[in-house]
Amino acid sequence: MLNKLFAKTVPVLCSALCIGVFLASPALSADYQEGLKMVRAGQWMAALEEFKPLANEGHAASQFSIGLIYQLGRGVKKDQDMARQMYIKAAKQGYWPAYNNLAKMFLDGDGIPQSNATAFKLFEKAAENHAQAKNNLARMYENGWGVEKNINTAIRLYEESGDAGFIPSYFKLGELYEQGQGVDKDKHAAIEWYRKAAEKNSADAAKKLAMLGG
Repeated sequence: MLNKLFAKTVPVLCSALCIGVFLASPALSADYQEGLKMVRAGQWMAALEEFKPLANEGHAASQFSIGLIYQLGRGVKKDQDMARQMYIKAAKQGYWPAYNNLAKMFLDGDGIPQSNATAFKLFEKAAENHAQAKNNLARMYENGWGVEKNINTAIRLYEESGDAGFIPSYFKLGELYEQGQGVDKDKHAAIEWYRKAAEKNSADAAKKLAMLGG
Protein backbone atom coordinates (compact mmCIF):
# COMPACT_ATOMS: atom_id res chain seq x y z
CA MET A 1 0.00 0.00 0.00
CA LEU A 2 2.72 2.48 0.96
CA ASN A 3 4.61 1.94 -2.29
CA LYS A 4 1.50 2.89 -4.28
CA LEU A 5 0.62 5.87 -2.11
CA PHE A 6 4.10 7.39 -2.09
CA ALA A 7 5.32 6.51 -5.56
CA LYS A 8 4.95 10.14 -6.66
CA THR A 9 5.79 11.86 -3.39
CA VAL A 10 8.74 9.88 -2.09
CA PRO A 11 11.54 9.60 -4.67
CA VAL A 12 13.86 7.40 -2.64
CA LEU A 13 13.09 4.72 -0.06
CA CYS A 14 15.57 2.62 1.85
CA SER A 15 16.24 -0.48 -0.23
CA ALA A 16 16.48 -2.80 2.77
CA LEU A 17 13.25 -2.52 4.76
CA CYS A 18 11.86 -5.36 6.80
CA ILE A 19 8.26 -6.23 5.97
CA GLY A 20 5.89 -7.14 8.79
CA VAL A 21 5.61 -6.01 12.41
CA PHE A 22 9.01 -5.56 14.01
CA LEU A 23 9.73 -7.83 16.97
CA ALA A 24 12.24 -6.19 19.29
CA SER A 25 14.89 -8.20 21.08
CA PRO A 26 15.20 -7.63 24.85
CA ALA A 27 18.45 -5.70 24.30
CA LEU A 28 16.90 -3.40 21.71
CA SER A 29 13.88 -2.86 23.93
CA ALA A 30 16.08 -1.88 26.86
CA ASP A 31 18.00 0.62 24.73
CA TYR A 32 14.73 2.06 23.42
CA GLN A 33 13.43 2.51 26.95
CA GLU A 34 16.63 4.38 27.79
CA GLY A 35 15.90 6.69 24.86
CA LEU A 36 12.40 7.28 26.16
CA LYS A 37 13.86 8.26 29.54
CA MET A 38 15.94 10.89 27.75
CA VAL A 39 12.80 12.15 26.00
CA ARG A 40 10.94 12.48 29.28
CA ALA A 41 13.91 14.40 30.68
CA GLY A 42 13.90 16.74 27.69
CA GLN A 43 17.37 15.53 26.63
CA TRP A 44 16.55 15.32 22.96
CA MET A 45 20.03 14.91 21.51
CA ALA A 46 20.81 12.15 23.98
CA ALA A 47 17.55 10.47 23.02
CA LEU A 48 18.50 10.65 19.34
CA GLU A 49 21.83 9.02 20.13
CA GLU A 50 19.94 6.12 21.68
CA PHE A 51 17.37 5.85 18.89
CA LYS A 52 19.63 6.14 15.84
CA PRO A 53 21.54 2.84 16.15
CA LEU A 54 18.26 1.05 16.84
CA ALA A 55 16.63 2.68 13.85
CA ASN A 56 19.53 1.59 11.66
CA GLU A 57 18.89 -1.98 12.80
CA GLY A 58 15.26 -1.68 11.74
CA HIS A 59 13.62 -0.91 15.10
CA ALA A 60 10.29 0.60 14.05
CA ALA A 61 9.51 2.43 17.29
CA SER A 62 12.92 4.12 17.18
CA GLN A 63 12.39 5.13 13.56
CA PHE A 64 9.05 6.62 14.56
CA SER A 65 10.54 8.44 17.53
CA ILE A 66 13.26 9.99 15.38
CA GLY A 67 10.60 11.09 12.91
CA LEU A 68 8.56 12.73 15.65
CA ILE A 69 11.56 14.57 17.08
CA TYR A 70 12.41 16.02 13.66
CA GLN A 71 8.79 16.78 12.81
CA LEU A 72 8.33 18.78 16.01
CA GLY A 73 11.84 20.23 16.08
CA ARG A 74 12.65 19.04 19.59
CA GLY A 75 16.33 19.82 20.20
CA VAL A 76 16.96 19.90 16.46
CA LYS A 77 15.92 22.05 13.53
CA LYS A 78 12.56 20.96 12.15
CA ASP A 79 13.05 18.64 9.20
CA GLN A 80 9.79 17.40 7.70
CA ASP A 81 11.60 15.41 5.02
CA MET A 82 13.54 13.47 7.64
CA ALA A 83 10.35 12.97 9.62
CA ARG A 84 8.54 11.62 6.56
CA GLN A 85 11.35 9.24 5.70
CA MET A 86 11.45 7.85 9.24
CA TYR A 87 7.68 7.47 9.39
CA ILE A 88 7.69 5.60 6.09
CA LYS A 89 10.34 3.18 7.33
CA ALA A 90 8.33 2.48 10.46
CA ALA A 91 5.03 2.27 8.60
CA LYS A 92 6.45 -0.28 6.19
CA GLN A 93 6.86 -2.54 9.21
CA GLY A 94 3.23 -2.15 10.22
CA TYR A 95 3.90 0.45 12.92
CA TRP A 96 0.48 2.07 13.13
CA PRO A 97 1.43 5.36 14.86
CA ALA A 98 3.67 6.06 11.85
CA TYR A 99 0.75 5.56 9.48
CA ASN A 100 -1.27 7.97 11.61
CA ASN A 101 1.41 10.67 11.64
CA LEU A 102 2.04 10.34 7.91
CA ALA A 103 -1.66 10.74 7.29
CA LYS A 104 -1.68 13.88 9.44
CA MET A 105 1.22 15.30 7.43
CA PHE A 106 -0.75 14.81 4.21
CA LEU A 107 -3.91 16.24 5.76
CA ASP A 108 -2.10 19.38 6.91
CA GLY A 109 0.27 19.68 3.95
CA ASP A 110 3.07 19.57 6.52
CA GLY A 111 6.22 19.57 4.38
CA ILE A 112 4.51 17.58 1.61
CA PRO A 113 1.74 18.36 -0.89
CA GLN A 114 -1.61 18.43 0.88
CA SER A 115 -3.84 15.49 -0.05
CA ASN A 116 -7.09 14.60 1.69
CA ALA A 117 -7.34 11.46 -0.43
CA THR A 118 -3.95 10.12 0.68
CA ALA A 119 -4.60 11.13 4.28
CA PHE A 120 -7.89 9.23 4.22
CA LYS A 121 -6.29 6.05 2.87
CA LEU A 122 -3.58 6.12 5.52
CA PHE A 123 -5.96 6.89 8.38
CA GLU A 124 -8.23 4.10 7.15
CA LYS A 125 -5.34 1.61 7.21
CA ALA A 126 -4.06 2.70 10.61
CA ALA A 127 -7.56 2.74 12.13
CA GLU A 128 -7.61 -1.05 11.96
CA ASN A 129 -5.21 -1.12 14.92
CA HIS A 130 -4.80 2.43 16.27
CA ALA A 131 -7.39 4.28 18.36
CA GLN A 132 -6.20 7.81 17.56
CA ALA A 133 -6.14 7.03 13.84
CA LYS A 134 -9.75 5.86 14.17
CA ASN A 135 -10.56 9.25 15.71
CA ASN A 136 -8.87 10.97 12.78
CA LEU A 137 -10.75 8.78 10.32
CA ALA A 138 -13.98 9.84 12.04
CA ARG A 139 -12.99 13.48 11.44
CA MET A 140 -12.54 12.72 7.75
CA TYR A 141 -16.07 11.33 7.54
CA GLU A 142 -17.50 14.13 9.68
CA ASN A 143 -16.08 16.82 7.42
CA GLY A 144 -16.11 15.03 4.06
CA TRP A 145 -12.34 15.19 3.66
CA GLY A 146 -11.18 12.67 1.05
CA VAL A 147 -14.44 10.74 1.39
CA GLU A 148 -18.16 11.41 1.13
CA LYS A 149 -19.44 13.10 4.27
CA ASN A 150 -21.20 10.63 6.56
CA ILE A 151 -22.01 11.73 10.11
CA ASN A 152 -23.36 8.31 11.10
CA THR A 153 -20.08 6.64 10.17
CA ALA A 154 -18.20 9.41 11.98
CA ILE A 155 -20.21 8.86 15.16
CA ARG A 156 -19.63 5.10 15.01
CA LEU A 157 -15.89 5.60 14.56
CA TYR A 158 -15.67 8.16 17.37
CA GLU A 159 -17.40 5.70 19.68
CA GLU A 160 -15.11 2.83 18.63
CA SER A 161 -12.07 5.07 19.10
CA GLY A 162 -13.17 6.01 22.61
CA ASP A 163 -13.88 2.38 23.46
CA ALA A 164 -10.37 1.53 22.27
CA GLY A 165 -8.89 4.01 24.72
CA PHE A 166 -8.66 7.37 22.90
CA ILE A 167 -10.80 9.36 25.34
CA PRO A 168 -10.93 12.65 23.34
CA SER A 169 -13.28 10.78 21.00
CA TYR A 170 -15.87 10.55 23.78
CA PHE A 171 -15.43 14.27 24.39
CA LYS A 172 -15.93 14.95 20.68
CA LEU A 173 -19.22 13.04 20.72
CA GLY A 174 -20.32 15.19 23.63
CA GLU A 175 -19.54 18.29 21.59
CA LEU A 176 -21.43 17.01 18.55
CA TYR A 177 -24.60 16.50 20.58
CA GLU A 178 -24.20 19.62 22.71
CA GLN A 179 -23.73 21.89 19.72
CA GLY A 180 -25.86 20.03 17.18
CA GLN A 181 -22.98 19.48 14.74
CA GLY A 182 -24.47 17.26 12.05
CA VAL A 183 -26.97 15.84 14.55
CA ASP A 184 -29.93 17.23 16.46
CA LYS A 185 -28.97 18.95 19.69
CA ASP A 186 -29.38 16.51 22.55
CA LYS A 187 -28.29 17.67 25.99
CA HIS A 188 -28.92 14.26 27.55
CA ALA A 189 -26.74 12.50 24.96
CA ALA A 190 -24.04 15.17 25.34
CA ILE A 191 -23.96 14.65 29.10
CA GLU A 192 -23.68 10.90 28.68
CA TRP A 193 -20.66 11.21 26.39
CA TYR A 194 -19.02 13.83 28.56
CA ARG A 195 -19.58 11.55 31.56
CA LYS A 196 -17.85 8.69 29.76
CA ALA A 197 -14.86 10.93 29.12
CA ALA A 198 -14.86 12.31 32.67
CA GLU A 199 -14.85 8.78 34.07
CA LYS A 200 -11.57 8.31 32.20
CA ASN A 201 -10.08 11.39 33.87
CA SER A 202 -10.83 14.01 31.21
CA ALA A 203 -10.69 17.35 33.05
CA ASP A 204 -12.33 19.15 30.12
CA ALA A 205 -15.23 16.70 30.17
CA ALA A 206 -15.65 17.22 33.92
CA LYS A 207 -15.91 20.97 33.33
CA LYS A 208 -18.54 20.40 30.65
CA LEU A 209 -20.56 18.22 33.01
CA ALA A 210 -20.48 20.95 35.63
CA MET A 211 -21.62 23.53 33.06
CA LEU A 212 -24.47 21.35 31.81
CA GLY A 213 -25.59 20.26 35.25
CA GLY A 214 -24.63 16.66 34.62
